[in-house]
Amino acid sequence: MSFQPERVLACHILTSLLQHRGSLASLLTTETLAKAQSPALLQELCFGVCRWHPRLNFYLQHLLEKPLRAKDMDVQCLLLVGLYQLLFMRTPDHACVNECVGTAEALGKPWAKGLINAVLRGAQRQQDELSALAERDYSAWYAHPQWLLDQLKKDWPAQYRDILDGNNQRAPMSLRVNQLKATRAECHGLLASNAVASTAGELAQHSLYLAQPMDTAVLPGFAEGMVSVQDESSQLVAALLPLSPGLRVLDACAAPGGKTCALLEAEPSLQVLALDNEARRLPRIQQNLDRLGLLATVRCADITVAGAEQFGRFDRILLDVPCSATGVIRRHPDIKILRTAAEVENLVSKQRALIHAAWPLLEPGGYLLYSTCSLLKAENTEQIAHLLSACPDARHIPLTIAVATTCDYGLQLFPKAGGTDGFYYALLRKQPIAE
Repeated sequence: MSFQPERVLACHILTSLLQHRGSLASLLTTETLAKAQSPALLQELCFGVCRWHPRLNFYLQHLLEKPLRAKDMDVQCLLLVGLYQLLFMRTPDHACVNECVGTAEALGKPWAKGLINAVLRGAQRQQDELSALAERDYSAWYAHPQWLLDQLKKDWPAQYRDILDGNNQRAPMSLRVNQLKATRAECHGLLASNAVASTAGELAQHSLYLAQPMDTAVLPGFAEGMVSVQDESSQLVAALLPLSPGLRVLDACAAPGGKTCALLEAEPSLQVLALDNEARRLPRIQQNLDRLGLLATVRCADITVAGAEQFGRFDRILLDVPCSATGVIRRHPDIKILRTAAEVENLVSKQRALIHAAWPLLEPGGYLLYSTCSLLKAENTEQIAHLLSACPDARHIPLTIAVATTCDYGLQLFPKAGGTDGFYYALLRKQPIAE
């Protein structure tokens, strides 16, 4: 009986994920993809199972007579892969079942052949019944962990169903055109001349969306620094933070450097200090700067630990804080498996420490732009409210973005099919010193 190596690799990756030993980003590496006959299929299986894991796991629990043992997590993952192919892909049913049964032996679990055959055949017969059961369980039907679904419903009662649907979509590939090297129209023409279809974004004036994702190694203009890959919502940073020539700017949580580069493309004379608290992430920032022909000082530092005397003061601060990433689940569906409510609480504490550490570094009259790729109010408006109550010299400056939802403080973008990721922005100004 045959099997595809992609299924074996997918089972190993998913087993590690479910055991919280790594993420898709750390496990689905270039080296791992090189082991697959079809890297695209391996990615599809891993991303698809993560995207629909709450529903697939719900189905599996109804199909199994008894739970599998912890040491047989790989068999459970093989069953999840089989269910994903049966229910969400166009794989012929017989091929899917036969391949999964064959893969059991490749995993060293020949005893599981009969179980796999029975479960997947049962899924074929009971699709309507399983769907009806899932529709009565919001966590299963919307494929989100219960804690996150509950929080989104609490924070956004009128929008949460659209948010859940948006999180389950496939994310488009969007580009930021380097305005120092080309116009958006010129890049659109370059792509078209290479048979790459693209359309202009609606919110960021230098954004382009590709009709189909593609490897940056063959993306026209990428190696030359004409374009970068960045979600349109993230590109808005350069339009929302007031800029003028020669300003001293701090990007306090800079890796991988996309926003640093967007600011410098908008105003190349900025004196930018790009910080990150993990040294291993600094080379990526520098590589992006070098490819685009931009200059910034890159350092490893944590503003919550290092004193203000190490940095001086800045005219502008970008604070794109580490967050739950609940606005980019469609790009990182393993968040559904890995993220917990307790982790969000820890992130909220870190964010609060960062914003309170950043505020003394801002010159009077200066602006601080706070941003996250989160949809949770605890990480967004509640953080701004806390700073405003604690710092009498802080003023909230209203922003305007078409299609964004206005919050008590700042603006929230939701994940949009074919469009932006979920993103939050809030602009603060430090009161000038009275003359």
